[in-house]
Amino acid sequence: MFFTKRYNFIKLRFKILITLLISFNQYGLAQNQTLVDLEKKLITNYENDYEKVNLLNSIGQEYLITNPEKSMVSSRKALNLSKNIIYDKGFTMANTNLGIVYRIQGDYKEALRHLLISQKKQIKTNDYKNLANTVLNIGLIYYDLKEYDKAMKMYDEAVNLFISLELTEGIASAYTKMAIVLIEQKGKTSKALEYLTNALDINRKNKSDHGISEAYHCLAILDIKENNLTKAKYYIESSIQLCQQIQDIYGLTKGKILLGKVLRLRGNFAESENNLLIGLQNAKENYFKKQELFAYEELKKLKAVMNESKQALVFNDKYLKLKDILFNYKKTKEIALLEIKNSLEQVAEEKSILKRNFFNTVKNNKTLFIGILSLIITSIYLIKRNLYNKFFVKKELGIRKEEIFKNQNSFTAELIRKEKERQQKLEQKLEFKNKQLTSYAFNFHQKNKIINQLYTIAKDLEKTSSSSDQKNLVQELIIIGKENLQIDKKWESFRYFFEETQSGFHAKLKLKHSELRSNDLKICSLIRLNLNIKETADILNISPGSLKTARYRLRKKLNLEPKQEIIDYLISIENEEIRS
Repeated sequence: MFFTKRYNFIKLRFKILITLLISFNQYGLAQNQTLVDLEKKLITNYENDYEKVNLLNSIGQEYLITNPEKSMVSSRKALNLSKNIIYDKGFTMANTNLGIVYRIQGDYKEALRHLLISQKKQIKTNDYKNLANTVLNIGLIYYDLKEYDKAMKMYDEAVNLFISLELTEGIASAYTKMAIVLIEQKGKTSKALEYLTNALDINRKNKSDHGISEAYHCLAILDIKENNLTKAKYYIESSIQLCQQIQDIYGLTKGKILLGKVLRLRGNFAESENNLLIGLQNAKENYFKKQELFAYEELKKLKAVMNESKQALVFNDKYLKLKDILFNYKKTKEIALLEIKNSLEQVAEEKSILKRNFFNTVKNNKTLFIGILSLIITSIYLIKRNLYNKFFVKKELGIRKEEIFKNQNSFTAELIRKEKERQQKLEQKLEFKNKQLTSYAFNFHQKNKIINQLYTIAKDLEKTSSSSDQKNLVQELIIIGKENLQIDKKWESFRYFFEETQSGFHAKLKLKHSELRSNDLKICSLIRLNLNIKETADILNISPGSLKTARYRLRKKLNLEPKQEIIDYLISIENEEIRS
């Protein structure tokens, strides 16, 4: 039994070793081309100390996710050299790199110390781009210490800086970290998902594999919390795959441990143990203390579920010891004192600058001080006088404006009155013309009626006349009657009066109905004057029956409906023309 267990343990260790070798073959053995180029430049620029500091810092940055220990060595060299040559920019970048490495390794006091040094320098030199990243990393320290309010405050500050600088990759990174804080808090998962969705969209647009892998890792944590283990497994495996491609050993380590947790919750105990031990091995080799702690916690829970109580106790002891090292009271107190010291230093520095500036001004610039005082007194006098003048000018302008307004109102009222008078005169003129036209038509009708009667009498006299003189007289009378009954001779006069009151009436009709003839237009004009059939027939010197026939033909030409009145149609044509 003992040998069987021993064999299984050795077999498992061998399996872990093989998996580790495969993993490192993917992301650890191949030297990054960028690092090769930087190290070549470092050799060729050995005599230029400023360039050397920049190259050492760049190498430190490149190693941050692939080999934090090498990053520490390179950044430490850059820090020492930048101090010797008094190179502030290099000094600041070295402190930032060291702060990030110390945070990854769980030394939060040192991490915060280096990052606060960077923050001071960046504020002093207005280096807002690097300041945003520094603030973001300070927020990560507070998150690890479970001080979520402070962490969110830092993340908000970083987001505002990134937005002002239009650095979308930084915005996405801050959103991802804000989401993690929200996941830890009850009832804020929907807000966390919103941040992660935005972060993922930005990272995909920027083609940032590191950002995408971080977002996937967070989505996996969110799905574990909501018990969506299938989705959680998909996201964490996707994150691990991306970390292998970009050689992100820190991301791979925490991904393997989280995958172990998901597999434990799904009941895949052997696979869970395999991934947890790989994660633990990586964490130990690279001094990832927080991830080592996470691995011990998960292995403890796994062994408890597998009923291996002795192993569970072993991992629990390791978990408690490491937790005490990382998060003991002494560490927390040191970090708090560091924060207070930093705040006091900032206040003292600001006071010192103000005090120094004040005394320098008083000591070396007494004449300037008196001049400034005189300038202030003169300015106050000028301002008062200017305000006094402005008051009276404003008052005068107000009076003028009021007068102009009154004049404008009276002028406008006069224009309106004149326009009304003009409209009234036009309406009166139109009314007069209409009456004149109606009167003309009525006289036309009466004249034709009388001439017609005279013509009839003359025809009767012609039959009874005996003498040649009488016959000649009657014949002359008949000729005069015929001539006066010809409507065409008087029509032009009537048409002239009609067009004055009904401007363009005939033209409108002809435009819409080109087939209308002269006689049709006459009938339309008389209908428009609202004359009845008898009156219209008399004016046209035709019988009422002939007029009815002419009206019937006219209706067909106008395409009227059976119940539609001709006069209504003629008025509608006028209205249409007016509207257009």
